[in-house]
Amino acid sequence: MIPSCPECGTPGVPLLFGLPVAEAIDAAGDGDLALGGCVIREPAPNWQCPAGHQWRDADERAWDQRLQAVLSAHGYRP
Repeated sequence: MIPSCPECGTPGVPLLFGLPVAEAIDAAGDGDLALGGCVIREPAPNWQCPAGHQWRDADERAWDQRLQAVLSAHGYRP
């Protein structure tokens, strides 16, 4: 399940930090993923809504599953 934004209630997308692979850039362009850049603050948020609100959800497994699904849908193969 994709968490909803605690500020506005809209569904979020996985937030990825670091140097993105090409498929992540493509996914971000389609709004399926958010890119957080290279500077990570602690605790690092892992979701973002379309309005740009960021938050951290403790369910890392749900985040990882959603991230993998998004990347796979955009052609990423590990």
